[in-house]
Amino acid sequence: EDLGSTNGTFVHGERLAPGAIAYLAPGGMFELGSTMFLVQGRHAQAPRRVLRGEALAARVDEAWERGEAFFAVRMRVLEKKDPKAPLHDVMLGCLRGGDVLGALDPRQLVALVFGPSRDEAEALAERLTSRAKTLGVTLQATVDVSLESAVDADTWLRGEATSPAEEPTPIVLASEVMRRLHTLVERVAASEVNVLLLGETGVGKEIFAERVHAGSARASGPLVRLNCAALPGTLLESELFGHERGAFTGATATKPGLLEIARGGTVFLDEVGDMAPPLQAKLLRVLEERVVRRVGALESRPIDVRVVSATCKDLEAEVKQGRFRQDLFFRLQGVAIVVPPLRERREVIEPLTRAFVRAACRQQDRAPLAIAPEVFRALLQHEWPGNLRELRNVAERAVALCGEGTIELSHLPAELSSVGDEGASALKANIKGHERQLILDALLQADGNQTRAAKLLGISRRTLISRIEEHGLPRPRKKS
Repeated sequence: EDLGSTNGTFVHGERLAPGAIAYLAPGGMFELGSTMFLVQGRHAQAPRRVLRGEALAARVDEAWERGEAFFAVRMRVLEKKDPKAPLHDVMLGCLRGGDVLGALDPRQLVALVFGPSRDEAEALAERLTSRAKTLGVTLQATVDVSLESAVDADTWLRGEATSPAEEPTPIVLASEVMRRLHTLVERVAASEVNVLLLGETGVGKEIFAERVHAGSARASGPLVRLNCAALPGTLLESELFGHERGAFTGATATKPGLLEIARGGTVFLDEVGDMAPPLQAKLLRVLEERVVRRVGALESRPIDVRVVSATCKDLEAEVKQGRFRQDLFFRLQGVAIVVPPLRERREVIEPLTRAFVRAACRQQDRAPLAIAPEVFRALLQHEWPGNLRELRNVAERAVALCGEGTIELSHLPAELSSVGDEGASALKANIKGHERQLILDALLQADGNQTRAAKLLGISRRTLISRIEEHGLPRPRKKS
């Protein structure tokens, strides 16, 4: 492209008009003033190509398996004036050797950028958008952090946040306790204060962490999750703070930590009570100084994140016993939110069960299923030590075992169905006792006349006789 040069630009001997664009293949020639240039191809390396389908998903899976940190620059083609414009070639020219360009469909592209900071990834997104514009192509580009998750690579590549195999757990506001809790979460979310979520395993602390993030000014940024109990100390340190190349055995590339990757968003530290004391000290420094130093690095880097943490431990007791730093406890506990166990909010069991069953039916591509009343009676009598996680598993199991129609007690685990059977048996016994007394009262009122007693009860004489025999009542004799 000639940008208005004095001497002009000549392509194959013809002067290029200002603002016009000429595409040159290897072997093409152009002149700038008295200097002539010959375009040559890169023979030293294999030609780069655009990955599609299984090849692209396989590259993502490979990166996840290796623990490589990378960003995805997602691009949607909004307008393309020239269908023949070499958009892919121009984009490949903007990428480094190890980066990958993928095509999901003709209008959706994704660049996998390995190892840079978020700032560098965003700068690349701007560069790609700008270069595309010179071809008459309008792009919409966004930067997304790549974290290994429950979704498959193809789902993640398309930017779908929720796995088709699992739907988000709903917050059911069927109790006053939950309504107050939801109101508190909404108020806290609007601030920048750190949040500490407390509660038993499986009560849904992660759900409330998601609500805090979604209701904050950081909602458009990433929500990065890390289970502090799932990794040993050295790996947890590397994952959280990042590391430089050569910092330890196996550190073959520089890797930014989650505190850097979550720039502009929220970091959710689950099971923070299991963090080792040396890491507690490093995390405290990060929260106080708002900087992070990668493992093996000499310089610190500024961070911009909000921290939401969760634990099933009594952190105050852990502090008293010297297993958790008091100063870190105070930093994390800007606002503490206690999520009650399921047994203390039984009124949400029925609506939650219905929601879980609907979700399981969609996941298993099943028609909607009804739920028998005795199933709910059994669920209400259970103590739910596993809380929401246990209830969800019970619902998914019932859907898998049920044929068509209605979920029955037989579709529940043994420890639940036996409780339901006992409750159902007690109910049946009460009904039978009530029925027996009604028959006796009717016979007494009818002076033992079975025909009149049957009319009083609204049943046939044959049915009355059958009920009398069923309850072991003596047949009344006619008065002489």
